[in-house]
Amino acid sequence: MKVLLPESVEEAVSLLGQGVVVAGGTHAVPRLEPTDSIISLRHAGLSGVSQDGGRIRVGATTTLTELAREVDFLREAVHSIASPTIRNLATVGGNLFVPQPHGDLAVCLLALDAEIEREGDLVTGVSFNVPERWFYRKAMRRKQNSASIVTVASDGVRLALGGVAPEPVRAHAAEAKLAEGDIDGAAEAAVEAADPFDDAYASAWYRRRVLPVHVRRAFNHAV
Repeated sequence: MKVLLPESVEEAVSLLGQGVVVAGGTHAVPRLEPTDSIISLRHAGLSGVSQDGGRIRVGATTTLTELAREVDFLREAVHSIASPTIRNLATVGGNLFVPQPHGDLAVCLLALDAEIEREGDLVTGVSFNVPERWFYRKAMRRKQNSASIVTVASDGVRLALGGVAPEPVRAHAAEAKLAEGDIDGAAEAAVEAADPFDDAYASAWYRRRVLPVHVRRAFNHAV
């Protein structure tokens, strides 16, 4: 296996197409073939968290562990992802490309209306505003290394769901109910956004059935 180690964003962009782009590699590397080449972003200068007023910017290769350490309101969400060992390697940018029912951070970023920063086809970072309120809940089979059955993230205005569709989704009908202060109505309306699937963690039927329950519980537990 050939490993390319660009030392700048510009060099990384120039290498696109010559291998599989990885940072932490926790999802991609186990799925590679021995003949594949990889472009590791570890030395490309894309890590770090900064804050300017109420706006936070997170570099794409920032690990989930560092994100939890630097951004208080996302700590619970990050700690619901995988295990400490995985979080020490897995990155913010990589989590955007992990398929459901994984990728819980992507659900949070959708609820935050985060801006994805790119240099050409390369994701270099994300930025978002610190919300006045934050709600998060993840239902899973066990505490560590378990994918989502249902993930709920909201800033009190936007409502994003994970585990209940092929990709993270906004529950727009539920958001309209939230705007009216109707949490029970939002919980029921959230089902309209769901397109659940069967997997080893739960059936589509079960995901749809318990989704309203976890939306209600999320709004009874502000982070």
